Amino acid sequence: MYKMIIHPQPPQHKTPYSPGVLVTGGRLLFIAGMTALPIYHKHPHDPEELKIPEDIKEQTRRAFNNIKKVLDAVGGGFENIVMLRRYLTCIGEQDQVNEVMWEIFGDDLPATTTVEVKSLVVKEARIELEAIAVV
Repeated sequence: MYKMIIHPQPPQHKTPYSPGVLVTGGRLLFIAGMTALPIYHKHPHDPEELKIPEDIKEQTRRAFNNIKKVLDAVGGGFENIVMLRRYLTCIGEQDQVNEVMWEIFGDDLPATTTVEVKSLVVKEARIELEAIAVV
């Protein structure tokens, strides 16, 4: 797989995403929306099993950890993610989410869309991430 980050013009400021990602070769992996909840949990939901931290950074790290489990299953890594969608219940928390993204991706950031939503799967969830990777 070959991946190139596209910047239509030289960036004046550091951005928390890449404007475009050009990929040749590889297979597409679509990763379902992940929150801080365990990937596998009981249905109907068991309140004891669904306790998640309040901190947005920790929720973000746990959501990325769930994504990593899917990437690991196919021999991929975060560098394979080319598109990331972020659903936040409070758009004002995106800078904290960006900090976690720089921890994980460095400057090799995927193309990213961020949307504020009213609620997620459980009341305490404040972020959901879905990704497209090329492996």
